[in-house]
Order: sequence, then C-alpha cells, then structure tokens
Amino acid sequence: MTPYDKLIARKRKWTPVQTTAGKLYEGAEETLYRALALRHLELPVGDFIQNSLKGDIPEAARELLELNIIDEVNHDTALGFIARAHGITGSEDAEKEARSLTKAWEDHPDHTVVKAMVLERSIFFVLLPFFRFCGDAGLRTTSADISRDEQVHVACNSLVCSELNLSYSPPWISCVRQPSNG
Repeated sequence: MTPYDKLIARKRKWTPVQTTAGKLYEGAEETLYRALALRHLELPVGDFIQNSLKGDIPEAARELLELNIIDEVNHDTALGFIARAHGITGSEDAEKEARSLTKAWEDHPDHTVVKAMVLERSIFFVLLPFFRFCGDAGLRTTSADISRDEQVHVACNSLVCSELNLSYSPPWISCVRQPSNG
C-alpha cells in the first residue's frame, strides 16, 4: 500500500448542505465575512491540481489528486452556502479583494502543486479553526468537514512536492523591492 493509498483510506465522503444563518461570535462578523470571501480560492486550488495532472506527476498520486479536485468543488459549494445564508455573496469589498488575491495566485510562477499546497497550508489551515471558533453551527460543521479533507490534501501535495523535488519560491523575491544602485 502506497502512502497515497493510505491517504485515500482516510478520506470521508460528505455532502454540502445549505445552512441558515445563526449567531456569529460577537465582534468577529466583519472578519468572518472577509475570511469567507477567500472561498474564491477553492476552485483555483482544484484547477492547480488539475493542471498538475497534465505534467510529470507520480502515477501513484493520480487517483488521490483527482479525488482532491472533487473535494475542492465541495468546499466551494459548502462555503458558498454559508456565504449565501449570511447574505454576503457578490457585492462586498472583501469579495473583490479575494478575487484579486485569486488572480495573483493564478499568475504566480510556482508549480501548480506547490501553489495548492501553500494555499491549503497558509490560508485554509488558518481560516478553518477561526471558522469553528467564531462561526455559527453551520460554519462550524462545514469547517470541520473541510478540515478533514485539507489534512489529506496537504499530505498528498507535500508527498508529490517531495517526490518531484519541488519547493515554493522564497517569499521575499516577489514582495520585497530591491534597492536601486543609483
């Protein structure tokens, strides 16, 4: 049994459902709305994995990567249900900012599996516990379901990156301006 097979065995099927808005942690509402806007990154993560399958990916990882793409659609649907329940879809400044962030990730030059891994580690691993702590019952349940998936995704993407000797770009290359020599 490969490590990928072991990860497949850990997967659990769940179905997104439309929730109703409940009481959010008082004072955290605006932050929750901004965090929920980052749901726009779910489908691009699936696209990154889909694009990676066109290249040199370990054969043992393919089935799991394909299952992970399906999960990303579920995550997008589930978080969309939460956003809809709270009336925050479409017109918020946070939605615009999230789409801009999505575009930046799509344009980033790193390998698509690396981008998926970094997004899941740095964005979703951070947001999901926040959703559980500050969210209503629907958001807590949804974030728990997504968290189980994300653990498998990050493990899978980390294995693929290790096998292909891939790493993320140093963060200072794209965000620190070099002083001029003038």
